[in-house]
Amino acid sequence: MTTFNIGSQNAGSIQNAGGDMVIHGGVHGSASVQVIELRGRLAQLSEELYRLPLPAESHAAVRDALAEAENEAAAPAPRSDRIGRSLARVTAVLADAGALASAGTGLARALGRAVALVGMLVLAL
Repeated sequence: MTTFNIGSQNAGSIQNAGGDMVIHGGVHGSASVQVIELRGRLAQLSEELYRLPLPAESHAAVRDALAEAENEAAAPAPRSDRIGRSLARVTAVLADAGALASAGTGLARALGRAVALVGMLVLAL
């Protein structure tokens, strides 16, 4: 199976063929630029989080919450409410550990962009 990451396209059917083409069962497809971009933002957030000097317990909690968000974003039909709750847990753990106040702008931007994309995902679904 081949996966193509193509931005949003709205049409009844888009078909490209260099010769004869026979289709049984119809042509179906969907893509969401917001989901694709969210996956990238979560990866950036992960990089920023692993640079933070956190207590082991906080680091484990952040890793678990972020893994849940990444797994949900990778699902065929990601649920924005679950991703949002996971990111809220990431934020709460970082706030409790005092890491939000001392973190650099990279972490704040990555977290803010991921949260904003979750909001856009809700609107797109």
